[in-house]
Amino acid sequence: MSRWRAHGWLVVPSALTDVQLATAREGVARASGWAAAVDGPGLHHWEMTDAGPVLARSEDLIPHDATLRALLCGGPLLAMAAQLLGEPAVLFKEKINYKHPGGAGFAPHQDASAYRFADRHVSCMLPVDAATVATGCLSVVSGKHDGFLPTDDGGCVRADVVASLDWEFAPVEPGDLLWFDSYTPHRSGSNTATSSRRALYLTYNATSAGDHRDRYYADKRAEFAQAGETFAEERVRVSITDDFLGRPVPRS
Repeated sequence: MSRWRAHGWLVVPSALTDVQLATAREGVARASGWAAAVDGPGLHHWEMTDAGPVLARSEDLIPHDATLRALLCGGPLLAMAAQLLGEPAVLFKEKINYKHPGGAGFAPHQDASAYRFADRHVSCMLPVDAATVATGCLSVVSGKHDGFLPTDDGGCVRADVVASLDWEFAPVEPGDLLWFDSYTPHRSGSNTATSSRRALYLTYNATSAGDHRDRYYADKRAEFAQAGETFAEERVRVSITDDFLGRPVPRS
């Protein structure tokens, strides 16, 4: 806990059992199948790569997957979230970032800019593939999780601030867990490898702050329906803030 308090992030090696990791992998496979189906459940986002369109993100999953819901809303994940928050925790949101070969990365940002209804959240990256520098693992900044940093018009950390920070790669293997505070600055590169870098991202808030998961997704769906699928012609929209660097899929 001393590292968490000082750095705002930590890696828990080999935190999941083989069964838990298999459950996560199977949930990711089901979600990607929903994205490919007509009117499949969940909320899905696509990006364009040099090899063609690929799935970039799936979210709003647990209402449709009882097995995945049990993993994300109980057991060691919920217990670790509660330990980091210092009180009982509840799931705020869940998503899968696929980052297939050629998939884009994310600009430097703090999640707190896009997370609503509670003052602080903790997130967990649960990799089902190895997250390496080549596949676009996270980079994080230690000790900068005590508040908001200056941002640009898109809600990302301002370029001059980014240049002043000490960034550290945080590679992880399947079965590891990477936890980070919602104010911890982080970013990731594109996937330049030939293998995917699929990972679940799970966000929790203290139960005392309320259960806002349904409201979060209702607001996000409404906001996306009103604002459209892109922030600009060259970037697809997957987040409330303009942090994703992926290209939109041209309309046919």
